[in-house]
Amino acid sequence: MSKAAILASAPTLDIHGAFVRRADLSGALLRKANLSGADATGAIFRDADFEGAQLRGTILRGADLSGARNLTLEQLAEAIIDDATLLPQYVDRTRLRAPAAGASGKS
Repeated sequence: MSKAAILASAPTLDIHGAFVRRADLSGALLRKANLSGADATGAIFRDADFEGAQLRGTILRGADLSGARNLTLEQLAEAIIDDATLLPQYVDRTRLRAPAAGASGKS
């Protein structure tokens, strides 16, 4: 079986709403994973693959996303990040929209 076939048949990770603070998910294959509403404060996602991952309401304050692959501005705009969140070099932080005044970050 080819690597592509194995990846296509692999189950999709679903940790929506989970508490994964300070977890080390370096190099994780998070393609199409559902991380919506998860609290990943201070988590390490170095070199993780976020292709198609759902990040709506995911708390990424202080998380390390350096080297992350396939992470889009659209995904990050749905997540909750702060100035301590380390973004991949290809992401321009200034292009992320600032939350509205009084916004709680909840959907």
